[in-house]
Amino acid sequence: MKPTLQFDQLYIVSDLHFGGEPGFQIFGSQAEMIWLIQHLTQLDSDQQIGLVINGDFIDFLAEAPSRHFDPDGAIKKLERVALQDPTFGPIFKELKIFLSTPNRKLIINLGNHDLELTLPWVRERLIEILTDNNEQARARLNMIFDGSGVFANVGNKSVLCVHGNEVDAWNPADFEKLRQISRDYQFGRPVENWIPNAGSKMVIDVMNPVKRNYPFVDLLKPEAEGVVPTLLACDPKQLSNLDSVLGLAGAAGSWLQTKISKPRGMLGEERENVAAAGSVAGNSTGLTQALINRNFPSNGRSISTGNIAGSDAANMLLAAEQQTLSGVNPLNLVQGKQAEQLGGLGAFISWLKDKSPSEVLREALDKLDEDRSFDPTAIDETFTSLDKEVQGNIDYLIAGHTHLERALKRQKGNGYYFNSGTWARLIKIEPATRQSPEKFKALFDILKSGTMAKLDATPGLISKFCTVVAIVNDGHGVLGELRHVTSNASGAAGFSAVAGSQLRSN
Repeated sequence: MKPTLQFDQLYIVSDLHFGGEPGFQIFGSQAEMIWLIQHLTQLDSDQQIGLVINGDFIDFLAEAPSRHFDPDGAIKKLERVALQDPTFGPIFKELKIFLSTPNRKLIINLGNHDLELTLPWVRERLIEILTDNNEQARARLNMIFDGSGVFANVGNKSVLCVHGNEVDAWNPADFEKLRQISRDYQFGRPVENWIPNAGSKMVIDVMNPVKRNYPFVDLLKPEAEGVVPTLLACDPKQLSNLDSVLGLAGAAGSWLQTKISKPRGMLGEERENVAAAGSVAGNSTGLTQALINRNFPSNGRSISTGNIAGSDAANMLLAAEQQTLSGVNPLNLVQGKQAEQLGGLGAFISWLKDKSPSEVLREALDKLDEDRSFDPTAIDETFTSLDKEVQGNIDYLIAGHTHLERALKRQKGNGYYFNSGTWARLIKIEPATRQSPEKFKALFDILKSGTMAKLDATPGLISKFCTVVAIVNDGHGVLGELRHVTSNASGAAGFSAVAGSQLRSN
């Protein structure tokens, strides 16, 4: 199949996460993003240049009021981000200029935080904001919200951009369900309730409440070894109230439903006949085992749990999930004598009281010491799964979603794989800091102190990689590489190539 989009140069960014109120926005690189758009607007006016936003453009999950999926409030949230917020508004103005420029094209692909963009009325409002309904500008804007990905040629080489949630058991998108919701709204028919995936449930029901006191939880990578232990250690009281127990149980239920379903290609999900709920509860414990081991399930496969005996936290979580999946009223999990109802919860909280919060978290993050998530050459689950799913004759396969940049030779075929990382802030805790109680205590005091601005002001704490995947026909073939947009001491921005990421297809 021949791609319909043809470019001389293609630049891909993803996981911008535009959204959230000031002080809680994980995007923090306005100047660098404005430079990038202006640079691409002015670059090589006689060449066809494309900019792909490869998912998680508008972060509807970060906007108040928090909803797993918000057909009624999505336009208001979009307008607040694009037209009213002082961080994002200037960027949208630059995108409008980009779209008014000949030989330029903006392609927006869907992620898992911006599902509302599939709704026709939300999509049309975004088009109006970006183009002012100018016909030429509209012709330079492509929106791909059906899960098929962005398929293009650069020179004579093929490029396929997918967000990456297509192979993530926590964050599948059911495009058929989204289509049905749009249809029923427009037909004036009753609309079935949206059942969110486990990732959305975790963000809305568990992480958002914790972020009010600990805004840094969104910035830790990897999620398995970083975010989950932080949720358990930073705010243990959250585990004893109804909202958090419901959130954990709901996330577990969503994941179990995903695990026992058969994916329909890489789009929606086709349910198989499954055993009764009681038998499911009696087998794997899904998310709870993942929380205990600090290792997420991948691609619908359970992961070996190892020895969890003797862990009060493990006992508490297992008891909570088993009782919830067995049909116990969630209200009973948080009323009365908690030690009797949740098994290890009382002991867990008592244990926490004997340790400082910083020491609890320091011990919980022990698996970070050997982590390679920030290594662009490290093979991860997203690469392995996409490499398996996508045919080997694609020259450049591009994903996002993980927030972790990658540049790898594909195992299938002769092509290459890039992950475009993120423009959100990231925190990496070095082993020397984690292993030292004194150093980690100093870091923890900074982390819990407040807003993103305070975190930004701490030297060496926050990383802003501002990653771009560049696929360029340079006259010697097609070159793909990772680039960072960086600013110098005077505030001037520019590209810097990531060493070792240059992958040429001749």
